[in-house]
Amino acid sequence: MLSDRKKKILCAVVDSYIDKATPVASKDIQEEYLSECSSATIRNELSTLESMGYLIQPHVSAGRIPSEKAFRFYVNELMYESNLTSREAELIEQYFNRKIGSLEDVMTAVTRIVAEITNYTSVVVKEDMSDTITAIKLLDLDNGKMLVVIVTDSRVLKDGMVDLPDDFDERMIEQAQRWLNKIFCGKHVSEFINFNYPFALVNDEFAQYNALFKKIIDVLKKVSLANGMDVEMYGESKILEHSEYTNVASARKFLAEMENKEKIAEILTNDGGTDGVTVKIGKEENAPEGCAVVTTRVSLGDNVSGSIGVIGPVRMNYKKVLSVLDKISEIIIDLVGNKETK
Repeated sequence: MLSDRKKKILCAVVDSYIDKATPVASKDIQEEYLSECSSATIRNELSTLESMGYLIQPHVSAGRIPSEKAFRFYVNELMYESNLTSREAELIEQYFNRKIGSLEDVMTAVTRIVAEITNYTSVVVKEDMSDTITAIKLLDLDNGKMLVVIVTDSRVLKDGMVDLPDDFDERMIEQAQRWLNKIFCGKHVSEFINFNYPFALVNDEFAQYNALFKKIIDVLKKVSLANGMDVEMYGESKILEHSEYTNVASARKFLAEMENKEKIAEILTNDGGTDGVTVKIGKEENAPEGCAVVTTRVSLGDNVSGSIGVIGPVRMNYKKVLSVLDKISEIIIDLVGNKETK
C-alpha cells in the first residue's frame, strides 16, 4: 500500500517521463510538482519506490524512470481524466462529417483520425459474426488428424485441425458430426463464438471423449473468429517519432510485429468480452514487447462488433488516448444508431 505522498511522487515521475522521455530527478519533482517537499524527502521516497519495483535508475548518477509496474499502477489508480483540446475535437468531427457510406468507410476514418491525434499506430478490427451456420463437417485425414469445417450461408471455414485419439473410429466421427450439427445448425456464428461447452449434452457413450469434443468446439470458435475479422491499421511508422524506437533494431522489430495482423487482431479482441476500455502494458500482459495496447469495443450493428486500438510505447500518453477513444466511441454509437433508425 502506497502512502499519499508516494502516490503523488510516482504520479509526478510518470507524468514527467511521458512528457519528456528522460529520467526524472528529485529536483525536477520538487520544482514542477511538489514544492512543499524537500529534495531530500523526495530522494528517500524515490529510493523506496525503486526498491518496491515501481522505478528504475538507468545509471547511478541519473534520475529514475517508471517500470511497467508503475505504468500499470498509474493507469489503475493515479491517472485523472483529460479532455481533448477544442482543435482535437474539431478534427474528429470533421472526419465524421464526411460521407460515411459503409462500415469500411467508418474503419478507415477511425484509423486515420486516431493515429493523427494520438501520434501512435491505430488499429480497427471488425468482427462480423452474422453468418448462419448451415453445416459442420468432420473429415478424417487418415494421419491421426481431423479437419473441422464450418459451412455458413456465405462461406466455408476450414482451417481447423484436431488430433484424433487412436481409438476414435469412423462411426464415432459420424456421431460427433451429427451432435455438432444438431446443436449449431441454424444459429448465427456469433452464438457459436459465445457458446460454453455443454458436457451434459454428450451421450454417456462419449463421456470418455469429452476432452476431444471440447477441443473441437475450441477449434471451431477460433476458426470462426479468425475468418470473421477484418483488420485495418494506420500509422505504423509513427513509432519512429518516439525516442524508444530511434534505435534501428527496435524500430524494425516493432514494424515486423505490426505486419502480423492476425496476431494484432487477437491482442485487440482478447479482452475477456468487456465493453469498456482495456489497457495492456508490456509483454507480460500480452502486448508487444516494450509496448502498450489500449482498446475499446463498439457495436457496429447486429452481430457485428468492432475493436478500436492504439499501439505505442509503454511511455504512452494514456490520458489523451483514452479521451480520443471515448470520443470516437460516442460518434460511432450515434452513426450506427442513425443508420438503424433510417
